[in-house]
Amino acid sequence: MTDWLPRGLLDYGTELGAAVDRRLGTSVVGEAEWWIEMPRRFGAVDAATQPVSWGTGALCIDLGPDDVETWERFAEVHRDELDPEVVAVAAQEWRLPVTPYRRRAGTSAQRGAISADGAAMGTSAATPAASSIAPDNFGISPTATSAGGAHVVDLTSMWAGPLCTELLGRSGADVHKVSSAARPDGLVGTPMYDELNAHKTAVDLDLRFPAGRQSLDELLGSADLLVTSLSPRALANLELLPSQLCARHPRLRTLAITAFEPDSPERDWIAYGTGVHAVSGLGWLGDEPQAPAYSYPDPLAGLQAARVAADQLAGAAPQHTRVSLAGAVAPLASRASCSSAAAFAAPAAGSDGDRRD
Repeated sequence: MTDWLPRGLLDYGTELGAAVDRRLGTSVVGEAEWWIEMPRRFGAVDAATQPVSWGTGALCIDLGPDDVETWERFAEVHRDELDPEVVAVAAQEWRLPVTPYRRRAGTSAQRGAISADGAAMGTSAATPAASSIAPDNFGISPTATSAGGAHVVDLTSMWAGPLCTELLGRSGADVHKVSSAARPDGLVGTPMYDELNAHKTAVDLDLRFPAGRQSLDELLGSADLLVTSLSPRALANLELLPSQLCARHPRLRTLAITAFEPDSPERDWIAYGTGVHAVSGLGWLGDEPQAPAYSYPDPLAGLQAARVAADQLAGAAPQHTRVSLAGAVAPLASRASCSSAAAFAAPAAGSDGDRRD
């Protein structure tokens, strides 16, 4: 059983939570530790996917139930490839959530607004972007705005996206969570799901069919903000990219929560939090890869997304914005790359294993 988490996690989460509360002008986050440690509190610890040795390194193979057969075929085809980076790229082409464990933190990427075609836009004074947040920036915030009365359509699942929209709901926004009985949220039936979706109206729509997509479009007609956690490819297929929405809903704001940054080589990859942890470099402890106790990138991204959503509703952030799990953990990865390897070593037996201070 692993209990490892990156140093500074709770302090960083507390800063993010305080930024959200300042934006919304009310204490909806409360103790950020509650949201960050939900798996512990609800008994789902040690659930992160473990590293799999592959060739010269390791992979995070974070499969869903529908991926297993595809992965078995893929692994047979690529069994002689020794480079985990090459294997991960090929797996992504098969639409498999597979990422390489990297030994060093990647270069810091900048989060930006989405242009009309979905690509990242540059930052300018006239068009402020939701750039990567450093702790020193938390004290500088626009005037607080209430989300009360805002209409939000929630097209997210699992943890990061639902956390963002739940905080908006708790601050007074009218949140409609769109899901389908045919493809339910992966947390349905768990206490975490109940906590993350307590202040929302459930809307059952099957977006595989025209009738479901038409009903969604009608919801968007009166919405102020659409929050999604789908891959860019899925958004395009559902005609939910900004360029596809602008003619029908020119005033609609969109917030896309993705795995990776829009200007990174992995921008179109699909991955869950543990996969993002692997790519960030935070997973290499000494000479071997290490999974976290749980998927900590998710709550960090959820808190960042809530902050950006509040800015969007206040007119202080671009109309179409994208945040990512990778961007959310970038400050932790940056701190790790400046620390000695010993500071991030796996805990010794009998020690306090939770490296969060």
